[in-house]
Amino acid sequence: MKKPLIILALAVTCFSLPAADNLRPPRFGAGLRLSAYGIPDALLDPFLAEYPGISGGGLAFEIRTYGKRGPRSSFSWIFALEYSRMRGKGEWREDAQDPLKSGEGEATQLSATATILWHIFPRWAVHPYIGAGIGLGRMQVWAEGVYEDNFGNMQTENQRETLVVPTVHLPVGILIRVSPGVELRLEGGFKNGFYLGGGMIYAFR
Repeated sequence: MKKPLIILALAVTCFSLPAADNLRPPRFGAGLRLSAYGIPDALLDPFLAEYPGISGGGLAFEIRTYGKRGPRSSFSWIFALEYSRMRGKGEWREDAQDPLKSGEGEATQLSATATILWHIFPRWAVHPYIGAGIGLGRMQVWAEGVYEDNFGNMQTENQRETLVVPTVHLPVGILIRVSPGVELRLEGGFKNGFYLGGGMIYAFR
């Protein structure tokens, strides 16, 4: 009695192995990306004569869609919802003739973007990629400063604005395929500010 059962079990195992190899590859994935943000001097120089350093961080929730070959496709899409916050504290002035102001400012942004990625050598477990995307962001800007006017009196200046702005996303990075369902990304680029960070995507069928 045991011998037929063993033969049946072996037959089922042998037939199921090719079937497992022929399973449809993952078409979707979801994950998170953490990034450090900053604005380089070259972008601020045309607008401010003096200013403090501006930096911060961001957290993005991402949905990724693959082509017919799943994670080994040459192209994929990333749909992201990201919150970023940048802050600066110190002295600044718009023009050399303006009084020097001392204070702090902050810019926060909630953005939604769609980005297409082009994977170079996508069959490799570790490969580079570049991309381009666009979306919309809701930006809140706050600044407060104190300065001395021409009469020697101390004055306070406050600014608060809420803006809806286009969001341009230009990523470049390295993808590391840890397993068929888990990917790690080391990524830098521009997203209404320069960033450098890393993320993880879990792919599912």
